[in-house]
Amino acid sequence: MEMEKNRAEDIVDLINSSGAIILEGAISALAALSSEDSRVLKIVAKEGADDRKLKKILSAAKSKNIETIVFAPGEMAAFEKAANSSGAFSLGNTHGGIFAVAKKREFLTPQELLCALPKDQKYVSIAIIEGIEDPYNLGYAARAVYTQGTNALILPRRDFGVSEATIEKASTGTFSRMPVAVFSNDKNSKTELADMLKAEGFVIYCIEKNAKASSVFEVEFAEKAVFVIGGEKRGISGDFLQNADEIVKIPYANPFSHSLAAQSAATIVSYEIHRQRAGRRW
Repeated sequence: MEMEKNRAEDIVDLINSSGAIILEGAISALAALSSEDSRVLKIVAKEGADDRKLKKILSAAKSKNIETIVFAPGEMAAFEKAANSSGAFSLGNTHGGIFAVAKKREFLTPQELLCALPKDQKYVSIAIIEGIEDPYNLGYAARAVYTQGTNALILPRRDFGVSEATIEKASTGTFSRMPVAVFSNDKNSKTELADMLKAEGFVIYCIEKNAKASSVFEVEFAEKAVFVIGGEKRGISGDFLQNADEIVKIPYANPFSHSLAAQSAATIVSYEIHRQRAGRRW
């Protein structure tokens, strides 16, 4: 058991010394393995883990020459204990015995993101999301916009740290599948970002609770659309509002004086853009 415990602790030491993160579950592990950047360092799996999912992961890991370590139940328990004792992680109970040890993600600059967008696609949309502090909520928002066909995500620069693992888990792997760029909080950075997007032909829509704004269900979104979602407390930054081509609201069916949660707003807007474009194609 001492040897098993040491092997588990060795992996946790590797994580801590390299500044890596632990991605929990088969979905997150496979998404990280499938992404273009090779940031997965090791795959850790428990004997008896879901065989169908594990086979896909082992095959993907092998194709990228990534080591897979299979733990007996006692070793897995030691690994979980060592990881949780490190103070950096709090492993849950829904991982199914599968983990990916991965480098923290290196996010794109806005310029790099624009270069990465599909050039032969008629309809392109980008979500800019400000003000989501909770990593679970950011993960839910990423999942919503990804499933509705949003091509990329732009976020304020921050130290994601180990919260990236939580974002990935909440997004069920979609965060790894999207191009994500970050912008700085320097003065004029948001205006510069808006100018850059407009220069590439994008129309910017700010989603704001404003009685005079057009309804999201009445606006015909442009072929190249950027929608900006603010946080529930602070809303959208003044720089984005001043540079918006159109202010758009989400109408309520019942009287309500507060804003929707940012992830809910992102879901509604991305779905409406998807609905409009599906109608145009079909």
